[in-house]
Amino acid sequence: MTKRYAELCRHYGLRATRCNPGQSNENGSIESRNNTLKTALEQALCLRGSRSFDARPDYETFVDTIVQRMNTRAAKFLVTERAMLKPLPVRRTAEFEEIPARVSKYAIFNLKGALYSVPSQLIGHRLMVRQYAQHVECWLGGHCVLSLPRARPGGAQRAARAIDYRHLVGALKRKPGAFARWVLRDAAFPRAVYRQTWERLISQRPEREACKTMVGLLVLAADGHEAQLAQELEQLIELEQLPDLNALTQLLAPPKGDVPQVVVTLPTLASYDELFEVSL
Repeated sequence: MTKRYAELCRHYGLRATRCNPGQSNENGSIESRNNTLKTALEQALCLRGSRSFDARPDYETFVDTIVQRMNTRAAKFLVTERAMLKPLPVRRTAEFEEIPARVSKYAIFNLKGALYSVPSQLIGHRLMVRQYAQHVECWLGGHCVLSLPRARPGGAQRAARAIDYRHLVGALKRKPGAFARWVLRDAAFPRAVYRQTWERLISQRPEREACKTMVGLLVLAADGHEAQLAQELEQLIELEQLPDLNALTQLLAPPKGDVPQVVVTLPTLASYDELFEVSL
């Protein structure tokens, strides 16, 4: 029994029980219910005809519908049990775990083995991080200064990482040559097309030039041109051409507005004398 689970039982007045060693059948009802839910979700997805959802809330709504449908079968048993339940506490238990974390000089902090990037203004500060099921909140001096999606391992990564290139592009701009061997390089690409562009650059250009070009592209993306720049890079890949940083910078630069010529006519000193005489 973990400390957090013991605190949960204490908060709601629950009494935890354990299965006897070697008696795996004692928790069979719980495990079978888990398998039943997975089977019901699989069948519902087959009937739906697609596993794609526009957003995470849409999938959560889909799962809630299936769970509610399964719970209706046990509604009469719940009515019997509810009469024996104690009233709930005044407040709910905390839905997060508070963990202190210090931001390194690289604008990175480690939270239970997961790496998170933060703005450079937080370097050296000690944050109180609240870890929720789907996101983390960074608190400093009683104020929430940053909210990030919870990092989870993906692909070939052993450790979970939530790296936002916009937090780190300033340091890369000062030392672009470090990009080639940067340990967080693969996690810093905002889209797949940026990764493909880097692979083409490093294979066809000298390392120093490839790093400088790639960091320059990330700087452009961080300035608010991420989507438009991604479209331009996709077209260059289709044409089998390498990106020209100067050309893309000029292309994405804001249009120059026509500045009107303002002619200011300075009054003569004699006109002031006339005003002074009138006032007298």
